[in-house]
Amino acid sequence: MHKIAIQLSGQIRYWHKSYNDWVEFKSSLQERGFDVDLHICGWEDEYTKELDYGIFETSNLIPINKDIVKENSDGKGNWSRKQQPLSLLPYSYLQYWGSRFRRLYQKQNNVDYDFIILTRPDIYYNEGGRKQIKHLFVNWEKLSKSVFTIFTDGIENKLGGETKSITRWSGDLLVMGTEESINLFCNGFLHCYLQESQSFYAGHHTLPGYICMKTNLHSKTYPNIFHPRLRKKNYEEKSGMG
Repeated sequence: MHKIAIQLSGQIRYWHKSYNDWVEFKSSLQERGFDVDLHICGWEDEYTKELDYGIFETSNLIPINKDIVKENSDGKGNWSRKQQPLSLLPYSYLQYWGSRFRRLYQKQNNVDYDFIILTRPDIYYNEGGRKQIKHLFVNWEKLSKSVFTIFTDGIENKLGGETKSITRWSGDLLVMGTEESINLFCNGFLHCYLQESQSFYAGHHTLPGYICMKTNLHSKTYPNIFHPRLRKKNYEEKSGMG
C-alpha cells in the first residue's frame, strides 16, 4: 500500500467548510487504496485555538511573528483577522515548521512516505478530488519515482517589469513530490529569507523557482487537473467566523 502525507501549511480560514473538504479528500484517497496521513501547521490565534483537528496525525499552531505580517485594518483582500502577509514569508515559514513537526512524527512512529502533497488549508477540489486522485493513481510510477523533483503548476523564466529582469514564475498553492524532495523544498525558508547576501527577494510567484535554484531541485509541471480551487470570503467570514 502506498503511503501518502498531506502537509497543510498556512493561515487557517473557513474551517467549518475546509475541515470537511479534507475529510472527503482523505476518504477519496483511501478509496483508491492509498494509506493517508494528514498534518497541519498554522498560526495560533483566538480563532484557530478553538478548532477541531481530529483527523490530523499532527496539528501545530505557531505564535504569529509580527515581523512577517502587517496589520490590515481596512479589511481588504482575502486575509483573515486583519493581518496581511509580507509576500510569502509567513507561508514559507509555516512550511518549514510544518515539515519539522511532520519529520518528528515520522521519527517517533517509524513512518516513511512515498509521496507528499504540500498545500494550504483553504484549498479544495470538487467531488472530493476523485478526478485528481484517479490521475495520481494512474500516473503513480512516474510521479513517485521522480527523485529530487517537485511538481508545481509551472516554473518558467519570464522577462518582465521595466528592468527587463528574468524571474522564475509559478503558482504557489500546491507542490507535490517524494519525501526527500518536499523536505528540501520546505527548507526554502532558510535559503530564500534568511540568506545573508540579501541579493534577491522571493515574491509570491517566484518563491518555488528560487527554492529550486537554491536546493538544486528539479521542477516539473503537473497536469492542469491538479490545479486546486481556493476558498474565498463569503458573508459568514466577513461577519467574523473566518
